[in-house]
Amino acid sequence: MPMNPALQLTAEELEKKVASLHFFKEVGRHDPQQLRILIQQSHLYSVAPGETFLKAGEQGSWMYFLMRGKLLVCDPLDHSKVIGVLIPGDVFGEIAVITGNKRTQDIVAPGLIREAVVFATDFACLHVKPEHNPLTLPTKLIVYRQIVHILRWRIELYRTRFPDHPMVRVPFNLIHRSPAGDTEEELQEQRDYALFLADRLQQLNTKLGPINNDVGDVVS
Repeated sequence: MPMNPALQLTAEELEKKVASLHFFKEVGRHDPQQLRILIQQSHLYSVAPGETFLKAGEQGSWMYFLMRGKLLVCDPLDHSKVIGVLIPGDVFGEIAVITGNKRTQDIVAPGLIREAVVFATDFACLHVKPEHNPLTLPTKLIVYRQIVHILRWRIELYRTRFPDHPMVRVPFNLIHRSPAGDTEEELQEQRDYALFLADRLQQLNTKLGPINNDVGDVVS
């Protein structure tokens, strides 16, 4: 991954920008200090025109949020074959974060346009044992609920595009939240459900091809 800083921002400026992202809003509302911890484990990158930001075959625990510009999802063997387009507000990299599998496409900045700006968060902290983890249980639950929401939405795109295909007609496994709520049991249920959805999405992506809806894409 490129390591060039996108902008010279103060911690307060960066926090304000990140708090505007839907994914992080709930964390900030619940506990601003937890949002600051996530930001401390994050980077803001600039991607120059024509630069490859992510390569297929890479592994990692990073999830990405496009904040400015445009990125292309390309065939790793031929960047002229554009599979999808990412625009500001889009999230990508979540499948690899959940499954631990290698990334499947290249993410490239188109040439001859302004640089793209990407906010990247390392979610390795989600898997650290509680006694060594700066993130609280409520924060981890918020993050996993957001990831589950994103994965479900991506699968719904396949339901819309291929309504009669047997792969998309299989119902989701529904989780059963603990009646008490905000428990370690619910967190495990959310983790299991996210993995189930990520595996399903990767299968759909592989067998039916990524869906380009022109406002975001299925990107692992």
